[in-house]
Amino acid sequence: MKSTSLSHWKSALFSLVAVAALSPPTLFSADRQPSTVAVTVIDALGRYPLGNADVIDLASGQHRITDERGQVQLSWPNSGQLRLRVREVGYQPLERTLQRGTASPDSTTFAMSKVAYVIAPVRATSSCATTDDSASLALSVAVLDQLKQGAEKYIEFRRLYPFEASVERRSARIPESGVAKRIIVETEKFSSENLDPKYRPGNVVQYKWDGSFLAPILFLSTLGDSVFWQNHCFVARGIESYRGTRAIRMEFSPNPNVRGPDWSGSAVLDSATSYLLRLEFHLANLDARKGLVQLDGYQTFSSPSPFVMIPDSVVALWWIRRKSDDDAKWELRPDFVQSLHIDSLKYRKGRPPPYQAAKQ
Repeated sequence: MKSTSLSHWKSALFSLVAVAALSPPTLFSADRQPSTVAVTVIDALGRYPLGNADVIDLASGQHRITDERGQVQLSWPNSGQLRLRVREVGYQPLERTLQRGTASPDSTTFAMSKVAYVIAPVRATSSCATTDDSASLALSVAVLDQLKQGAEKYIEFRRLYPFEASVERRSARIPESGVAKRIIVETEKFSSENLDPKYRPGNVVQYKWDGSFLAPILFLSTLGDSVFWQNHCFVARGIESYRGTRAIRMEFSPNPNVRGPDWSGSAVLDSATSYLLRLEFHLANLDARKGLVQLDGYQTFSSPSPFVMIPDSVVALWWIRRKSDDDAKWELRPDFVQSLHIDSLKYRKGRPPPYQAAKQ
């Protein structure tokens, strides 16, 4: 009985295999089209993967950031077409349309070429046009695009890899003698989900009814706000040296239509990588009668993951007493000084792509 039963099941299994082999392919292949596609982003010259590259489907709004292999997975929409725009800090953006069923490794690999900063004299027609920015408008636009992209990358990085930062804050009041008698040191926790205040043209300082005021620092995320740049003039000043690194400086200031307190300053970018190295800021259009006479400061940045820059240290100085005609050292003696420095980061939802160890 056992041998007969086994023979029966063997016969049945063979019959099923035979039926499967003889059945028309259309019965099984109708749903075999892949539901996702892998997109790879690499450096065009070195052919190495680019992590943290932005991959956006312009039609559906799908937005992904590549992993350490330079890859993302995107879902095919019902149309079977992806209209992709790929961006990476320091590289020229690329756009390409992929078709489901015909996508190949060549079409899904985006080889990115680095940005070359070249000063090309062109004619400017904007309300901000000057002799300086007319002569370097092409350079200015290229630098601005990289600066905005870096700020947008920081915003997206915080969303995908939320973290908690341990921050050391040092505060001091400076007497007129110029020597601080006490420095207050505090350790604080900062969550990356904390929303930065919305930029409001000409309304950066919040004045209170009791004569006090609230003056924030210039946030990195503000540099990714199109409204900010619509209300500012900008001009790149060419190549300079910053701590032994070839860098490019872009200055910005409120345009003539902005009447109230707003930001002016400059951003310093590495000319080879387009990484933001330093951001200097100053509050323009202040009304000294309202209590705040001057505010200056700067930020420096670190890179926890390839092509991502986040604030590392901030220093701010502000004056509430007005400058007298005989006070030649007024600018050397602010009324208050404050510094913040990130001591450590703790990621709460996954870890970002790491820097690859250099090969020996």
